[in-house]
Amino acid sequence: MSLYRPKRSPFWHYDFRIDRYRFSGSTKLRNADDAARFEEARKVDAQIIVDRIRAAGAEPLTLKAACDRWWNTHGAKLSDAKIKSALDRLVEIIGAKTYLHDINDDVVARMVEERAKDVRRDQVDEEGRQLYRPITATTVNRTLDLLRRVVRRARDNWNAAIVREPVWKKHRLKETKRPVREITAAEESTLDQVEDLDFAELRRFAIITGLRRANLVLTWSQVDFELGVIRVIAKGGVPRVLPLSAEAYALLWKRRGQHSEFVFTFKARRTRRCPHHGTLQVKGERYPITYYGLGSRKRVTWKAAGVDARIHDLRHTTGMRTLRKTGNLRVVQRILGHTDIAITAKFYTDATVEDMRAAMEATAPRQVEQIQPKAIDKKGGAE
Repeated sequence: MSLYRPKRSPFWHYDFRIDRYRFSGSTKLRNADDAARFEEARKVDAQIIVDRIRAAGAEPLTLKAACDRWWNTHGAKLSDAKIKSALDRLVEIIGAKTYLHDINDDVVARMVEERAKDVRRDQVDEEGRQLYRPITATTVNRTLDLLRRVVRRARDNWNAAIVREPVWKKHRLKETKRPVREITAAEESTLDQVEDLDFAELRRFAIITGLRRANLVLTWSQVDFELGVIRVIAKGGVPRVLPLSAEAYALLWKRRGQHSEFVFTFKARRTRRCPHHGTLQVKGERYPITYYGLGSRKRVTWKAAGVDARIHDLRHTTGMRTLRKTGNLRVVQRILGHTDIAITAKFYTDATVEDMRAAMEATAPRQVEQIQPKAIDKKGGAE
């Protein structure tokens, strides 16, 4: 039966198919006869949609096939290392064989609910057991945005059949704005005492350049010593050329000859097999500092140093120090590679409390006089 009334809804809902195309939703009607007439009218409209799809030569496409194609033609070229796992999670939640034209608002709402239950690794407790914490609303919204990108590329570029696109914005979760966290000079000094030199120099390079974690996995082909620049593919697949300061130049120059391909490497402390890549690491030999290796080493050493911060906060440190030194938000935008200065302003303009205090002091240098309270007579008036 195509008409039904869910337990938690006062309205009748419809759910029917024309060929391989599914149409479902609420009639927003309480009366069964009125709902039946609504459904008949919806079937007429649905038939028109299906006829248009056939005339355009559009083909049904499953979510798994769409995600695989999107990754191979577009996603793999981006610098975000978390995209592939997010795609796999989308397929897992919604279903590999689900057709794109079957992804309606109800499917998207259920995906958001399920995704919001996911957790990610946090720190370890005193006994060395791994702790987990819920993913943020921002991460859920990024997964939602990823699904939208896949659906729209399939519709616009691959002639995939899309019956009715979900209203994406109504599924977004409210995000809690995270305060900008800056690594202090004292924390840098503490980290220098507990981190190996290789990782300490990479941390310093990250603060100088403001690069994202994925872009810190530099190869020698990206370094141009003659021009004093590095070339990276930034977020969104945008190529960037970043100048090297004298200190950053020196950090890279001293690492020449340590590895044939990668710039930042470390010397293995013991012989073991890497848990992420399965490669054998021999004690005393040098190996690239990978995206995941940087994170796992950070969790150990930063905790030992008592520094409660994220790797991404190194990038925030770059932005804060540059803004404090120059007072130029446009320069911060260019260094961090933000496509819109509004993004830069969102994170950094409300975080310079001490700078605002100094500016207020500078614009009001007059000596503050001691104000003596006036005596009050018995009638309540001033003398």
